[in-house]
Amino acid sequence: MDNLKPKILTFVQYVSLIWLLAFNKWFSDNLFLLAFQVVGIIIGFWAIYEMSKSRLNITPTPLSGASLVRSGPYKLVRHPMYLSLILVFGPMLFYNFNLWGGIVFLVFFVNLILKMLYEEKLLMVFFDAYKTYSEKSWRLIPYVY
Repeated sequence: MDNLKPKILTFVQYVSLIWLLAFNKWFSDNLFLLAFQVVGIIIGFWAIYEMSKSRLNITPTPLSGASLVRSGPYKLVRHPMYLSLILVFGPMLFYNFNLWGGIVFLVFFVNLILKMLYEEKLLMVFFDAYKTYSEKSWRLIPYVY
């Protein structure tokens, strides 16, 4: 089951994102919401660039030889890629709200939190410095969570 859990969490995340992309307008016409989406895209690419210095894995399981990334957006937030997804997809749904989209986004969001918490347990074991890092950074939203 331990090997299956990260795959299920990742599968649910990607299926949710594909559904949201397939059945919603991608970018908001509202400039305020669009600004959140643009910031989310920038944070996402920045996080991917910083993570490329380590061994990137799409599942929450760290790969052998990986190094703990604490530069770029990771200085402030431990999960900037997840923050990026919320900043991009949240406004997309908010502006084009529909019941099915709301349900899928809720599933996506809950899955993301579960995936994040699972990942942090693994990282705590995998990296000796993770506990100290987690005490000096925010989990998802700076100054909030």
